[in-house]
Amino acid sequence: MKRLFLTLISAPICFSAAFCQHGGNNDCAILKKYKLQYLSLKDTSAYIMLSDDSAVEYHNQGRYKLTAKIEWVSDCEYNMILSSVTIPEFLYHPGDVMNVRVDKIEQDIVYYFSTINGNGWEGKLRVVK
Repeated sequence: MKRLFLTLISAPICFSAAFCQHGGNNDCAILKKYKLQYLSLKDTSAYIMLSDDSAVEYHNQGRYKLTAKIEWVSDCEYNMILSSVTIPEFLYHPGDVMNVRVDKIEQDIVYYFSTINGNGWEGKLRVVK
């Protein structure tokens, strides 16, 4: 679940041409109001809802929730500031900031790189329409 937050926060937005030139769709703005499903977590029910300035992640069939404020850095990059979390023994806390950079979008798959508190990882999400 800790990784889910990281993945989720780092999830799905391709905002800067510098990060979106690796092929695929470069229009990250289309993801600002979408539901995104994590593809790298054991919890197949985990997903994130993004809007212009907020994000909500749901885990374990909706039993746990994480909320965050989003500050856009560019078209394909944002910072996610954790507001609240109900996930037991979660590694990160309110006030922690995760940076998410979307590297490319191919069909309905979003490839991203996230960092928080010195930790970084790559991940991918599926756009749920």
